[in-house]
Amino acid sequence: DKGFWLVTTTITNPDFAHYVEAPFILGSMRGGSVFAKDIETVEGNGFKLVEIIEFPSKKVASEAYQSIEYYELSKLGWANSSNTNITIMDGGITHK
Repeated sequence: DKGFWLVTTTITNPDFAHYVEAPFILGSMRGGSVFAKDIETVEGNGFKLVEIIEFPSKKVASEAYQSIEYYELSKLGWANSSNTNITIMDGGITHK
């Protein structure tokens, strides 16, 4: 089953674009790719950016988050955003 990062954040500096466009986030490492991305909130207080990044599995998504590559990249993201949340989700949904 696929794994996902659900990222919500408020961009505070245009340099945040370098974080979003980084090769790691776009899938050159660990098989991740941007599944969905938008900046329109239609109800609630919302965030200025919502992004879903898909990975081959939840395990790979967790490993990517815990990697030194992401740690280094996250410094750029945190320096140029606020109210950031990253949730790692399992794509294998079953209803019983």
